[in-house]
Amino acid sequence: MRGPTVTGALQVVVMGVSGTGKSAVGSRVAERLGVPYVEGDEHHPAANIAKMAAGTPLTDDDRRPWLEELAELLASRQHAGTSAGGPTRQRIGPFSLRVRA
Repeated sequence: MRGPTVTGALQVVVMGVSGTGKSAVGSRVAERLGVPYVEGDEHHPAANIAKMAAGTPLTDDDRRPWLEELAELLASRQHAGTSAGGPTRQRIGPFSLRVRA
């Protein structure tokens, strides 16, 4: 049995809890693959950044626009290749980084 056909460029997403080295791993992967690295934290809305700076945990509703932006960013680069890193909990909630073609 054959698997699904893959089209487009490789997209690598490195996710994990705070302080686990996602940025270091993601940037090294990008360097080795010769693709741009995207720091997921840089795409949080200002309200999320303020909450995180105050030590307030983000809710699923807080994460929704951030994940949507990351999904759009990856979709826009689907033919160029990307390595991206960003924080997440063990369970990301009802969201995903589904990239629309």
